[in-house]
Amino acid sequence: MRDTYFKTRRPFRKRKHRYDIGSPIGFWNYYDDNHFLTRLYEIGNEEQEQYYNYHMDYAVSTGKCTEAEFYEHVREIVADHIEAIRKESPFSRKHGRNRINLKHLRTFRDYLVSINTYGYRDPVDITITRYDMEIASLKKQLADKDEELATQNEKLEKLKIYESKYKVKITNGYLSTFLDLIHQFREIRTPNENGVRILSGSTEMVWAKMICKYFQHGEDALNIETIRSRFTADKEKRGTKYRPIREKDKFFKIVPEED
Repeated sequence: MRDTYFKTRRPFRKRKHRYDIGSPIGFWNYYDDNHFLTRLYEIGNEEQEQYYNYHMDYAVSTGKCTEAEFYEHVREIVADHIEAIRKESPFSRKHGRNRINLKHLRTFRDYLVSINTYGYRDPVDITITRYDMEIASLKKQLADKDEELATQNEKLEKLKIYESKYKVKITNGYLSTFLDLIHQFREIRTPNENGVRILSGSTEMVWAKMICKYFQHGEDALNIETIRSRFTADKEKRGTKYRPIREKDKFFKIVPEED
């Protein structure tokens, strides 16, 4: 067909290029849109850009149309075929194939939308259909987020039983004494031969956070940086911010009970 925008194969001969369209026994008049899309389905979505540019370069180089005219022509073909498939009965014997083709067409349409530098605008009915689909997709995402939020809220409700608006009060002036006891707790080991630690924290900050969350000094909240400075991960190489417990504040010593 001479007036088609697409590069066609010659009848009864092999394709010179795998993107050429048409049937081996001839190219039927007025069916070039079908052949163009049929070849697109066979090639797949990964090569849609190369496929589109191959035929556009052919159409423009032969003077058949401008890039903008070719783009509009292809957009209208895709829109027409999407609409035609959507109107097909879901009980048709072609339903399975139609679903696959529709997925290809929508992917190809999205690609075409992404390269629209020609000011092309879809007809109103197609635009409304696409917006309806996007709205449906956004509604589903919102429903999924609501479900996720509900799950998180349920977990938070279960955790509330462990929360308290009250804190354990450390008698004013005895914060260092209390921290010395915490340091001793960290060193307590089982009295057996292996002597494993009773308590262990993954980081020094764990202890500081726990103390600040559940304790207060007199009527005052504890500063996490102040508490953090009383702990060190490396006893041999203590940082410049580390503040050791003074000997005069060490009133107690935790020792294992003798048999």
